[in-house]
Amino acid sequence: AQNASAAPVILTTSRAQLVGQSKAGKSIPEKAEKVRDRVQKELEDEAQKLNKEIEDFQKNASLMSEEVRQQKQQELAMRSQYGLPQQAQIMEQAFSAAVQQAQSKILVESQPIIADIIENRGATVVLDRASVMYAATETDITQEVLSALDKKLDEVEVEQISLAQIMKQLEDAQQAQRDAANNN
Repeated sequence: AQNASAAPVILTTSRAQLVGQSKAGKSIPEKAEKVRDRVQKELEDEAQKLNKEIEDFQKNASLMSEEVRQQKQQELAMRSQYGLPQQAQIMEQAFSAAVQQAQSKILVESQPIIADIIENRGATVVLDRASVMYAATETDITQEVLSALDKKLDEVEVEQISLAQIMKQLEDAQQAQRDAANNN
């Protein structure tokens, strides 16, 4: 325990460098790109599926009753105008969340390392270097943390996401909201 009258010992570290320069952090872009490619393929498949439905509708529209034709036309227009762009936006958000989750794993793994350094140096405060205007170089523990982190963790996974999985989660959440509203 620190003596209350002792001057605080302040250390700094760069969370951005811990994520960007660690072995684990360097493994994220390649893995994220594979996830993004898969997501992009799923969205392209959905667009092709919708285009096929539109073609089929156009071929068979004359065989439908006026009411059924208008209903199907509205449904396809809504899916084309709102459905696909909304799915793309949802998938982009899910992709960003998956990358952020992978990055936060690195920061979580760095915490015990930082705690050990704090204890060894008798520090009272550790600040992110991005929040500090000036700090003497000897207060920066980033390289020390990176060295220990690279021994502990050499890669992190980027969560695989799929359109079907995300849409199911959205449907479940919407159903839960409806159920909660009905119970009130």
